[in-house]
Amino acid sequence: MNGFASNDSDVDVCLLVKPSELDARSTALEHLMEILQYLRETNFVEQLEIIHAKVPIITFFDATRKFKVDLNCNNSVGIKNTRLLYCYSKLDWRVKPLALVVKLWAQWHDINSPKRRTLSSYSLVLMVIHFLQCGTNPPVLPCLHSIFANKFKPDVDIYAIDIHEELKIPSANRLPENRQSLGELLFEFFKYYVEFE
Repeated sequence: MNGFASNDSDVDVCLLVKPSELDARSTALEHLMEILQYLRETNFVEQLEIIHAKVPIITFFDATRKFKVDLNCNNSVGIKNTRLLYCYSKLDWRVKPLALVVKLWAQWHDINSPKRRTLSSYSLVLMVIHFLQCGTNPPVLPCLHSIFANKFKPDVDIYAIDIHEELKIPSANRLPENRQSLGELLFEFFKYYVEFE
């Protein structure tokens, strides 16, 4: 749903038990442990485990549909981040393929696993967005938080979010057109982070 999926992407699911932003971690764990018991009784779930991270998740492989699932409880920040990434993915045709190539590069070099304390896919996409805002001249992407402050404020009501909203950038905020090719942007991306200070 975030606009950056590939055919082998996993599915991140957020179970909202309460309309609260700050449910205690222990409460979320209680709900996940209950769900874990039900999932153990199914015949389509494989590789089932609970990960006791800062945001605890249940992870499993859906053997029927052939995809990996990460399930959290009450982590509504993830829903807000999904919406933000989706909006960025729709602003320029080069955003998604650039992010996917960077993610494939990170996967090839085995540096894309938060479980092994390397970069998450989310972090890599944020690096691409930052580069397209600050590392190109003219910038490819604007800062959506600046243009649409009310839409992306931290306390926005989670139930009022339209994840696939198509944002129209006001003419006063439109950037000069960047005509760099995807290959040029990829080269500049790596150069930007090699020289990053």
